[in-house]
Amino acid sequence: MDGKKALYYGAIAIAVLIGVSVLVSVVSAVLSLAWAVVSGIVSLAVLAGLVYVAYKAGSWLFGGDDAVTNADSIGGSWSTSSTSSSTRSSGDAPKNERDRLRRQYVEGQIGEAEFERRIASELETEELDEIDRELERER
Repeated sequence: MDGKKALYYGAIAIAVLIGVSVLVSVVSAVLSLAWAVVSGIVSLAVLAGLVYVAYKAGSWLFGGDDAVTNADSIGGSWSTSSTSSSTRSSGDAPKNERDRLRRQYVEGQIGEAEFERRIASELETEELDEIDRELERER
């Protein structure tokens, strides 16, 4: 083999070696980028799960709004007289009562006739409360 051929084959071998090296580097970079994206998504999902669990635990421990919702849906509904008497002390309680009735109707806990009866009763009670407030203002 003469010297020119040896140099030619040597140059081809170096070019192939450089080409394979570049190809391996590009594949490695793409794979590491994909791994970083997947790792970030998994980390965010785990973090979101932990935040959700902490929120639910805090709600349950400190008796937030979710605790009342869960008590209604898990243990059945509390008697409407005690709920309405305790919630009517605030100004927006009738709206909360209507929202609770709507939620129970949508979830199938009460039928349409029962829903309409309770809403009518709630609206009647609300009108009576407004009349009582107006009478109190006039006195």
